[in-house]
Amino acid sequence: MGKKHYEHIFQPVKIGNLTIKNRLETAPAGPFLADFNGDVTRELMEWYRKLAQGGAGIVTIGDSPVKSEMATYIGHVINLGTDKIVNTLCRLAEVIQRYGAKASIELTYHVDRAPAQMSREEIRSLRQDFADAAWRCLGAGMDMIMIHGAHGQAISQFFSPVRNLRTDEYGGSTANRVRFIKEMLSEIRDKVGDRLAIEYRLSGDELIEGGLTLEDQLEFASLIEDQVDLFNISAAQIFDFDTLPRMFPTAYYPHGVNAYLAAEFKKVLKTPVTAVGSINFDLAEEILANQQADMVAMLRSVIADPDCIRKARTGRSEEIRPCIRCNLCIDRLHWGYHWPARCAVNPVTGREAEFYNYPLPLAKKKVVVVGGGPAGVEAARTAAKRGHQVVLLEKEDHLGGALKTAANLPFKSDLREYLGWAVRTTCSTPNLDIRLLTEATPEIIKAEQPDILIVAVGSEPVIPAIPGCEQENVVLAGEVNLGTAKVGNRVVVAGAGLTGLETALHLAREGKKVTVIDLLSWEEIHGPYPAMNLIHLKTMFRDLGVEIKHNLKLEEITAGGAIVTDKHQVRTELSCDTVVLALGFRPRFKVMEKMQDLAPEVIFVGDCTKEKGTLQNAIMQGFNAAIDLGLNLSL
Repeated sequence: MGKKHYEHIFQPVKIGNLTIKNRLETAPAGPFLADFNGDVTRELMEWYRKLAQGGAGIVTIGDSPVKSEMATYIGHVINLGTDKIVNTLCRLAEVIQRYGAKASIELTYHVDRAPAQMSREEIRSLRQDFADAAWRCLGAGMDMIMIHGAHGQAISQFFSPVRNLRTDEYGGSTANRVRFIKEMLSEIRDKVGDRLAIEYRLSGDELIEGGLTLEDQLEFASLIEDQVDLFNISAAQIFDFDTLPRMFPTAYYPHGVNAYLAAEFKKVLKTPVTAVGSINFDLAEEILANQQADMVAMLRSVIADPDCIRKARTGRSEEIRPCIRCNLCIDRLHWGYHWPARCAVNPVTGREAEFYNYPLPLAKKKVVVVGGGPAGVEAARTAAKRGHQVVLLEKEDHLGGALKTAANLPFKSDLREYLGWAVRTTCSTPNLDIRLLTEATPEIIKAEQPDILIVAVGSEPVIPAIPGCEQENVVLAGEVNLGTAKVGNRVVVAGAGLTGLETALHLAREGKKVTVIDLLSWEEIHGPYPAMNLIHLKTMFRDLGVEIKHNLKLEEITAGGAIVTDKHQVRTELSCDTVVLALGFRPRFKVMEKMQDLAPEVIFVGDCTKEKGTLQNAIMQGFNAAIDLGLNLSL
């Protein structure tokens, strides 16, 4: 793989009175690593230290409410509503600036309350809250602030003719609807002058009927341009589920699906513009070279690999751990219980403080890893990098395991990139002996005399013991993904887990009529899966005509279709040409039993455990199994 050079990305740029060392900023997101009262913690410090070390020109601290009551209600986000924050925020700013990045922070007000419901006193108070928060940021030594005026939140609602139904000086005409925001920006400038650069985030298009359009937002931006140093152009509206996947574009979208919006703002504004939304380095270079934006914001890419910017700058793009756009990170931060940030492919994400100066092993161990899937590869690579002597046994002629099958679908290019990275980095790791086409028999394992045996033998598809499963019109989802199955035009997919849904999407995009069935409800099935991807799948299924039927048990498969019963035991035949089985996976218990006593210590990781078979679980388990090998944990 040849080295890539990104000459436009790594050019400096002027933002307000600041000179930014390159054209990349980290997009804002709160990792929920502050303490409950909204103060900076060591965990939060180390999160942002890694982002700053990684080489971004601007590092943006995400989701920082300007009201104390909002910060404590949300929990574990920085509280900009109190003077007490200045002391610790100062230290966080210093950590970011140490590495040549400019320290920015996102000022937020999330209350879902239409402007029409706010009194004049509440409006005055909110303006003051933003100005006071900006003053605290200046006192803490921050370089920039970002005003969150996007995604249909309260600030953006003031300009919306649909959400803002006021009849006073803050509603009605364009001049009135923009009044609050101009007054807010003026109060901020009165407090901080030009000592803080101001970035304003807006949705270039809310993408909903009656919402703010591109034309509306271009007009809005022109009206506040003289008060803003940088525009950050996102998309969509948080209160409409159909548009949510455009806020955090899934793998089912092409990269940079929202970049065209930034280009439109760039055409008409003199103020610099940032493009955001699933943009990789190649696309960032293209956007900047074509003058479609002045800067590019990334988040998920730097979560997956905090060093990705530095690697790109130094010609080491092939070393970048790719983001797979699974949206696990977004799910935890926006749709779960505000859990600390985690990443499916980076087991250290959100745990930076834990692994800062982590002790080296006191004793080097002989480690045998059985299975070259994601869990086995992560365990082998981590153990070898820690200095242990590792042998990896894989019965196939390639590494990757089930990931190779999952990555074969057309819209899984991100997963294919990750698989390529995982294989490359594993094969180049010192102290690691990889043996392909090697069945891990007890004899072979014993001959290695391992101190520790890590078993990552994966799982196997569940095939129900029902009449008709042996027929030619029955195929496995994995066979469909690999392109080895013959599939008719009318398809029933049995199993509405993520594997079944993505197989259904693939077949529907090929023009097939697809019905998905499952015994369980949507909620029972999809608890572990990222909500954003599921929302997007549901939206696409509606447009593609894919039906999802729950509470149906597959009883029999005939030449003409699938026979099912509902919860009332009513029997129905669903006519189809092909039945695709996607009924989940079960651990390879028989293989595991043979390995339980083959070393002084045996550790099972990945899909062969009883944990939900997700990539995050596999990688996290592989990493966790390897990181403590050789440590005397009793000391």
